[in-house]
Amino acid sequence: MNNNQIREFLTDKNWVEPHHDSRFIHPHHPYVIINAGDEGQVTLRETSDHGQNGEEIFTFYSLDQLQGWFENNIGE
Repeated sequence: MNNNQIREFLTDKNWVEPHHDSRFIHPHHPYVIINAGDEGQVTLRETSDHGQNGEEIFTFYSLDQLQGWFENNIGE
């Protein structure tokens, strides 16, 4: 999984990385998306301390999985 592709996908969906630490947030969604593409995964967590302590909801192992989740659950 490519970090740059994931970063581009998320920023295209208006998710921001305010601290430049691979944690993406969106003001209208109760999630934090942690981009660890170099480790082969992206994690969706509940918003809490920018995702550090939020409960893990899903882990995605490909950009296709992440895109599918967005289409089915967020409608983007």
